[in-house]
Order: sequence, then C-alpha cells, then structure tokens
Amino acid sequence: MHSNRANDITPWEVKKRSRIHMANAQDGCGASIPYEMIIEVLQWLPVKSVFRFRAVCRSWAVLLSSDEFRCLHMTAAKDARRQAPPPQLLYISPTTTFDSTTVYSCSFSPSSSSNRPRDRGDLLFTIEGARGNCVEVVTPVPCRGLTLLYDAIGAAFYICNTATRAATRLPASTEERAARSAAGLGFDAQTDEYKVVRLISRLCHQEDMVRCEIYTPGGRSGDRWRPPAGGVPLSLHQFVYAAVKNAELNKLPPVFANGCLHWLMRPASFTTTPSVAVVSFSVTEETFTCLRSPPFWVPGAPPIRYGLSKEQLVEMDDQLCLVRDTRNTILYANVLEIWKLPDYSSGDWLLSHRINLSSHLARDLRESQILRVIGCFGINSSSPRKKIVITTSKHKIFDKYQKMVHTYDPRSEALETILSITETHSTPYYGPPSSRFSFIQDTLAPVHKTDEEIALSSDLAKVTGEILLRLPAKAVIHSKFVCKQWFRLIESENFIQSYFQHKNMDKRPKVMLLVKGTGQLAFSFSPLNKCLQEAPSNSTLLDTKVVCSKPCHGLNLVSTKTRDYLCNPCTGFHRGYSLGPSLLQSKAEEHAFTVGNKNVGLTFDPLTHQHVMVAIFYRQKDFKSRQYDLTCTLRWCNSRDRPQRSSVPPLPVNDMPPAYVEGMLYWMSEPRLGRSCEWTIVSFNLATRIFDVVPCPSWFARWNSRNCCRAFVVELEGVLCAVLADPVAEKLDVWKLERGQWGRAVTIHLEAYPDYSLKTSVVVPLAVDRDYGSILLNTGRKIGLYDPVEQAIENLYSLDQVPVVRIDMSSTSSAAEMNRMDSKMIPCVPMLYEESLACYTRVPKKQLLW
Repeated sequence: MHSNRANDITPWEVKKRSRIHMANAQDGCGASIPYEMIIEVLQWLPVKSVFRFRAVCRSWAVLLSSDEFRCLHMTAAKDARRQAPPPQLLYISPTTTFDSTTVYSCSFSPSSSSNRPRDRGDLLFTIEGARGNCVEVVTPVPCRGLTLLYDAIGAAFYICNTATRAATRLPASTEERAARSAAGLGFDAQTDEYKVVRLISRLCHQEDMVRCEIYTPGGRSGDRWRPPAGGVPLSLHQFVYAAVKNAELNKLPPVFANGCLHWLMRPASFTTTPSVAVVSFSVTEETFTCLRSPPFWVPGAPPIRYGLSKEQLVEMDDQLCLVRDTRNTILYANVLEIWKLPDYSSGDWLLSHRINLSSHLARDLRESQILRVIGCFGINSSSPRKKIVITTSKHKIFDKYQKMVHTYDPRSEALETILSITETHSTPYYGPPSSRFSFIQDTLAPVHKTDEEIALSSDLAKVTGEILLRLPAKAVIHSKFVCKQWFRLIESENFIQSYFQHKNMDKRPKVMLLVKGTGQLAFSFSPLNKCLQEAPSNSTLLDTKVVCSKPCHGLNLVSTKTRDYLCNPCTGFHRGYSLGPSLLQSKAEEHAFTVGNKNVGLTFDPLTHQHVMVAIFYRQKDFKSRQYDLTCTLRWCNSRDRPQRSSVPPLPVNDMPPAYVEGMLYWMSEPRLGRSCEWTIVSFNLATRIFDVVPCPSWFARWNSRNCCRAFVVELEGVLCAVLADPVAEKLDVWKLERGQWGRAVTIHLEAYPDYSLKTSVVVPLAVDRDYGSILLNTGRKIGLYDPVEQAIENLYSLDQVPVVRIDMSSTSSAAEMNRMDSKMIPCVPMLYEESLACYTRVPKKQLLW
C-alpha cells in the first residue's frame, strides 16, 4: 500500500518548542525583538547564514541547532523551491591521487562571459577516503537534502549534505561483496528517519537468492544493517533479482518518490516481457510490491536482449516518472519520452513529455552513448520556467569520458548546455560509467555520525592517537589488543595514513638487513643499527639468495628463486606469492641484484589501494642469435585470483630490478637481445596496462660487444634516474628525468675504492640524504655513503666482516672469481624501508570476533 509523505511538524508546534529553547537561555539576547518576528525571519535564511547567526548569542545558537528549527527550516526551504529553481548543480570528481573525492557546485546557467558551457565548477568540500575515480552519485535528486554516494572499490556508502558540508561513511555491510546489489536513500515521514535500503542478489541461485538490508542513520536499531520488517516475499524473488541486475549492470539506482523506493526491471531478464515493470519498497511500512508496466511494454512478447537498457526511472514534480530513449531502437524515432505515474491505485502510465532529438541543437544528446534525465526544476508542470535536466556521457579514449549537463525547456523546446567536462572512469566491472551529478538542496538535514566516528573523534581517542603515533610499528600492532576502541583506532585508514606521514616526514633513508629467519620463512628483518652494535654471527647468515625492492607505499618486495614475498619490515608482516615457474632453464647472470630468470617489480594501484606485482619471465634468451621470448603477468596482492596475463614489453628488459616512480614502473632494455642495440627505458602504466618506451639520455653510447658498460634505472628523491656504469673509468654517470628532459644529476667516482670496483660488482645508488647530500651506495655486500663534494665513501656496513666459510684461494685467482663465489653465500641483504602499518589481512574484518 502506497501513501503520500506525511506532513512535517506544524510550524505552530515548532514555534512552541522553540520558545522553550529561547526561555532556557538566560542571556537575554534579542529580547527587544518579538519572538515571532525572529522565527519568521530566521526560517527563510540560507544554510550559510544560519551557521553564521549561531554565533550571535547563546540563545540563538540553541535555537538554530535544535531539531525543531531544522524541521521548520526544511519546510520553508521546500516552499521556496516551489517558487524558484534550485540555484546550483552538484557534481563529484576524483582528486589527482584518487584517494578522495571533491564535491563541486555549478550554476544552472552558462558562463556569463562567453555564453558557453562551463568546464568547471566551484569547489565545495572534499570527502577523504572516498576513492574518487570509482565513486558514483546514487541519488540524482537529494532525499530531503541528503545525497547518497557509493565507492565501488571500497564497497562503502557515504551520506552527505552539500549545504552544511557534512559527510559520513556508513558501516560495512554484513553481506559478501561477491553479490550484486543496488541501494537507495529514502525518508520515513512517520518516524522522521532516513533509511538506506540495499537489495542484494546472490550470484548463484539459492533458496534465499535475494535479500534486503536497511541502515537507519541515528536510528533506534543501532549502528548496524538489519533486515526489513516484512522481508522479501518469495513470490517477488524473480522480480527483485531482475531489478538488482538491471540496476547494477546499467548503473540505474532506485528512485525515491511518494514515500517509496522504486527499482526498474528489464524485460531481457525474463523469457517473455512481464506485466510488471517496477519493484517498489515502502520506506515506512518496509514492504514490497510491484507496479504495472508502461503501455509500450507488451506482456508475453519476446524481449529485446542486446544493448544497454533504454528506460530509466526518475522523480519529477514529486511523481514517479519513466524515461524512454528510442535512439538506436527498432523505432528509429530519435525521441525521448517521459511517462509519469500520477495514480498508484490505477497503475496507468501517462505520456508527459516528448523531446525531439533530431534537431541540430540536440546533436550532443543524439550522439551520446549514455543519456540520463536526473530531474527538473520549476513551479509546476504548466510553468514556463520549468526545465528538465539531462546528462550525457560520451566515450573519448581509454577511460576518458566527456560528461555534459543540459537543460531542456518543454514549452520553447530550447536545449541549453550548462556544463561540459572530461572525466576519468575506471570501474572494477565492465559497463557504463556511473553518474556523478545531482541537485543541491539548501537544507539543514542532519548527517548522523556513526558509532565509530563518534569514538574516534573523542578527546580521549585524539590523545591516544597522538601517543600511538610516536610508538614503533610493532608496539602499535600489539596495542590493537588492548581494547575495542584501540583496535578501531589503529585499524582506521586515517590513523594508518597519519602514522605513515608522521614517521616518514623527514624522508631520510632508513636501512634494514635481511638475515636468516628463525621459522618457516627463510629470512627475517634486523635493523642496521642493531647489526652495527652486535658482532656478526653465523646464525644470522642467509642460506638462500634474495633480492629486495625499494619501499612502495610502506611495503617491500622480497624475491627468491621460487617465490615472491610482500613484506612490511617494521611489523614483520609477510605474504608469499607464486607468480609462476620460470620457463627458461638456462643459468641466469650472477650478481647481487638478480635471482632466477625473472624480473619482478612492485607498483601500487591507487584505484583499488592494492599493491600489484608485475613479473616478466623469459621463455627464450639467446645472446648469440639475439632471439628472445617473454611473458608478463600481473598479481593484485589482496586478491585470491590467479595472476593475470598482460601485454608484453615492446623491448626485452635486462636483469636489473625496475624503478617505481609515481605509479609507473621502469626497466632498462637489454641491448644484447632483439633488433635494437641501443639502451632504451621500458615503462609500464598500471592504470592503462600499457607498456611504452622512454629514450635514454643522448650521452648513453650505443652498446656493442666491446662495450663493458652496464646501464640500469633507479629512483632517487622521487625522480626517475638512468645510471651508466663504466668499469674502465670506474665511475657512475647518473642522469635524472625532470619535466620530460634529461639532465646530469651527479657523477660518482669509485677509482679510489676497490671494494666498490665496477669490474667486480654492481654498484647501485639507493637513496640521497636530503640533509647532507650524501648518496647511499649498495653493492649487495657493502653499504656506504658517498660524498659528491669530497668524492669520498664512508662505509656503513661491510658484509665481508662476517666469517662465512674459509676458502683457500690461490694467488692466481682473480677478483672476479672471488666475487662470483662469494655471491653464492650472501650472509645478509641490505634494504631500504618506510615505517608504516601497511598490511593485507587474510581474514575479513567482518569475521573478527569483537
């Protein structure tokens, strides 16, 4: 049973209750002004002015913060919207780092200076933690002032009030993430509560293949998701399943109108076209019903099963409407039809508007891949000021889409473009890009904080957080088990990010050594300072060769011949991965920075907030014939899926580890393989999954068989650097790439230090000390600081001090032979690290027993 929204609290009741608030304040502010006049004026003020007037005096602060005044203000704002169009449009956009979402406002008129569509709006606020590139607007029309957003990567919902700049993240659902779902925001007029209603369909056909759960912000049921009072009737399971499938695949969220949330079904989900088209959920009664199909649906006829859905639901003039797009259909009409449902009891749909898309002005609408009507503004259906708001999306290249917002005047048939922007959309599933547009309603609608937000924002939590920031990482991990509140604090994304920034703000290189492990793992971590203070011991010697990457967002990659490990040296976290066996059985080149016939790099996906391993395996490598064959796989570190095949690099890569710089991985090519004998840098962009090439500095000579130089890439101070090692001159030429141009960074002279000779070892610049300008050098057995001014090296640690095995070497043995033999028994390996709490838990948080 459907009913119209119940009336709000009457203004007389509000005024009566507000008098109590005014009487309770004894400061006497505004006593000379009649009370009724104060209320009459304040209720019509915009939200921004209301916030300012809270600072006038204590009694006004009490009054303007009360629930009673909020109801009165929302009633006045609703009346005001009937007399004038909403002043602004809302749209969201990702930040450059994709770890937050920015909310913008835009006027409903073109740019006054050029009379052309705007290409940007005004920044309102930022929602931290919402991964902007995959955030969608669920409610194109706000529900009594509140807008619902969804982060597809984090599987998290956000409620925000753009007028008050308040936003909150809802608690995680109890349902598994593998299921399809579609959620909407509604309002219960009887209890004066907002409700987020989420329909869930399982991917496999089980007895309970559809479920429903409800979250009430600040409700009596607590800070959790719960099932509805009436449940989902078994007779409606197939309709609910079809509605959820249509909503997720076609990005069609439910529409709130007349106190109910409505999901549109698609005939293609059935064998024949059904007689019902909409699944309706009463937010007040928490019961399900179905609404009749529109007249252009033919019940019993075979449905069209290809392409995206051509119908959508929308709320216009407080009525449920259905939009029909006839472009690219068998009708070839190029018409946009809007049908309305004025009477739920009869279920008859009536044609309200027909928008002709054949005109020259409607070319942007006609040529768009996705067209959505998000609502209208004006007094009523007969008002000449009424305009229908239409959004379009057109794919440009890769993940770029041109998004446009238009207004259509039904009386004059005038179409006006008010906003045109290019956005990036990368979603975990294939399908149309999500909507990012909505209206702005100037109301004081409350945004209730969750229990976790309240606990983390308390003074005690802030003091506790400041103390924990100063503790070592292992001590912080152990502190999680003190109590529930500490566990929530330490597990929160904000604290993990704050801890990382606090511990690494000096950006000075931190060194740790990999030594022999005491458990099943072949290695463990030991701070360099501890190793310097203690005498070397045979018990700490590694019995397997390992190669370490530089830190990437708090984690390191440690590779052995058979497995690769993602590690946090500060906390001891590690997780092993098998990226596949090496298909090449020939012996790999032996030096401290290679292991097996593979080359593995660690990068970071800002969309999923996951580390990703990029592994290159050689199937064939013949330096005589210059023939080679290789494969490339990707492995998301927090996924149970198998490694994914990727495109192969355009050039063969050498055996030196890659460099990670700002989301890109870089390798140096192998000039001894393939057609080209020139050194070239191979790059990989994880966002596009495309390999490319970067020319080396012109100083790099063309390789030939008589050339003993070695070239590789490193990252220094966040910049890509190319290194040319000349063993004849005993020097390293380091070039850096800034603003697309190569420039010489430094030349490292090693002729006076035989322990760092390029004839017997590979010397890699690891990092630069920003305070003193010293360069940290690593040979795999020695760590030293090179002073570019004095051209001197200060040894920090020498692994040759460890008595490994006594070897009787004849005087005729060369230094190269000694180095090859010593490389087989590397006692420990130096590595750079960042202090962080980063890890990937094997058990989902929802299964933790707290």
